Amino acid sequence: MQHEPMATDDQVPAPSRRQLLRGLASTAGLAAAGIHLSTRPAGAAPPATTTWDLEAVQTSYSFGNGTTLPFFRFQPLAGGATRGVIPFLEAVEGSAVTVSISNQLPIDILPTVLGVERGPVIPSGGSDSFTFTMPPAGTYLLTSFWWGGPMPPLEIGGTSGVMVSRPSSGLQELWHGGPSWDREYVLLYEDTDSRTPLVTDQAGGIQYEPDYFTLDGFTFPETVSQPDTLIAADKDDRILIRHSNLGCMRQSIHYHGFHVDVAARNNVPETFFGPKDTIPVPHGETVDVILTANQKGKFPVHPHSLTAVTAGGLYPLGQLTLIDIN
Repeated sequence: MQHEPMATDDQVPAPSRRQLLRGLASTAGLAAAGIHLSTRPAGAAPPATTTWDLEAVQTSYSFGNGTTLPFFRFQPLAGGATRGVIPFLEAVEGSAVTVSISNQLPIDILPTVLGVERGPVIPSGGSDSFTFTMPPAGTYLLTSFWWGGPMPPLEIGGTSGVMVSRPSSGLQELWHGGPSWDREYVLLYEDTDSRTPLVTDQAGGIQYEPDYFTLDGFTFPETVSQPDTLIAADKDDRILIRHSNLGCMRQSIHYHGFHVDVAARNNVPETFFGPKDTIPVPHGETVDVILTANQKGKFPVHPHSLTAVTAGGLYPLGQLTLIDIN
């Protein structure tokens, strides 16, 4: 009988993508990567408010491949909180909300709560506000457009926020009489093209091709050390996950270890689709799902696009995170 020679170290095949994800989801794999899990305590959500004071500024973020890119972003000054680095506001449906913005960017902006209210044009160096009635319970997105530049106005990547309208019932449910939940996570997917990371550079006729991807403003492995992006819960918890996408790339979010129930798309209750392990989330849309934590362990959750879990082509980075069920 002939035996194949043993593989030397340099002949050992590289792990497949699935093997790598499985390894990263293990406790040993996380420790080897220098990653420490962090969780948001149950019931730690900020109190509701009717004011949202924001500042539009230029900032930067360093990715896991060593690249640092500039971003235009909203930062909360008062009246709200954050999910990751993304401004987050919650208020009761039907209440009055005022959004005040100080624009420290070098361009004029037009803030907009998609599907709810368009604010005034705010010139560079100026401030303004707009008031609206909180819409029916659900998940809504704040973005802004570069006003006075190319026509039609360009959406400004990074100047984003998430707004949650709570049901008037006061109960921990998605809407009055809707699905109940024990824990809640808000995950905003965004992307940028490193050749034109700021909207002022995107007017040069360069075709937008995103190569850097963030989740609530973070990228893997930081996503699993942040309490807002690590989906942590106890066994048998019902977890409400509010997915949204303000990146230009359409995403399909894939769950390992679980199927989730799609509760609402763009705040319209979903009655057709059954349990799914992959959820499409197009640009400018929201998808709310309920995950029932029916088994313990650590499981990856990530876009099905390989590009979206990279940074400048280096894998694994980008919009990869974990579910951690105790």
